[in-house]
Amino acid sequence: MKKKRETGNWINHVKKYYKWYVIGGIILAGMGFGAYTMRQDSLSKAAGKQLEDLPRTQEAVEDAFYSRQLTVEENENFQYLKERIENLQGGVVKLPHPVNGREYERLITALECEGGNYFYGCYEVPMTDDGVYVMYKQRDYEKIVDRKISQIILFLSCAEGLELSGKYTEDGHVENLEKVNEKLTTNDPEKVEEIHKVLKDTEEILEQVVEGLPEEAGEKTTVDYFLNWMDENLEFHQELAQAANSVTNMGEVLEHIYKYNHLAVVTEGKAIPLGYAKVLSELCNRAGMKSHLVMGKWKGSMMTSESYVLVAVEMNGQTIYVDASGAKGNRMGGERYLREIEAKNHMEFIECFSYAS
Repeated sequence: MKKKRETGNWINHVKKYYKWYVIGGIILAGMGFGAYTMRQDSLSKAAGKQLEDLPRTQEAVEDAFYSRQLTVEENENFQYLKERIENLQGGVVKLPHPVNGREYERLITALECEGGNYFYGCYEVPMTDDGVYVMYKQRDYEKIVDRKISQIILFLSCAEGLELSGKYTEDGHVENLEKVNEKLTTNDPEKVEEIHKVLKDTEEILEQVVEGLPEEAGEKTTVDYFLNWMDENLEFHQELAQAANSVTNMGEVLEHIYKYNHLAVVTEGKAIPLGYAKVLSELCNRAGMKSHLVMGKWKGSMMTSESYVLVAVEMNGQTIYVDASGAKGNRMGGERYLREIEAKNHMEFIECFSYAS
């Protein structure tokens, strides 16, 4: 009989293989090679200084950059997962349509980039129909070519049983899945109330920011206004990397890490680059300037790169990429605006979606 082994808990997966664009977002920029930095500095400065303050559309626009690129089946999965998280229906979630690794990556990216203020929940542990964790041995989504991912676990901050450990056999089968599901489908009423309060407070703050925008503000003035507001009201969560190493269960992940990736950061006063980017993109869309997130890897040097996020905003008849957090300012002479060619010189966009102009 095969010897079985147990993992400590779900956190082993989260700590080791947490979404690369989330954890990578907390790493602040270092110094690059001198010549490369000087060349990029001059380009980025030109982009910021040459933008005109053209009139903007006053009506709010909807961000559908990712969902409109999904296939019919992918969109059905996307809408279903959104419905589950918004209705606080946690536990094991069966997808309407099984997906392969690349399709799963597209689905999770769309939820992360275009989903709502989901600070209270995350989808992890993609599994087969019979409960085998597909990433137990295979760490590359691209190599999962068969459509065998049919279930995911939705962890909610209001759920009971977040401290439960995931137990796996040698082949990655989740032994205690039934018990886990039973606990994660039960919500604590007080924690549910806390979620609704943060959602309400977030909405009120965002509305106030947009209402404070000067009525005649053009495109450049609008984005500058939002950047200034974030600089004054948000600060980098410098201790997040340390917190990520000390969490012991999914409840702590959601409380101490995940919330700083979402719009709810405006209620906390602290954020990582992904949280900054989501706030800026949301504010721009509410102000009538079409915007979306762009995930990728920042090119530190020929040997290294790190995960990062920019905000693509339609300005001056083109797509301008904005460093919402300003974390890469030392690479760009303090500038935060990039044209497309400059952005792609700095960052390699993720490949599972198209970013063509």
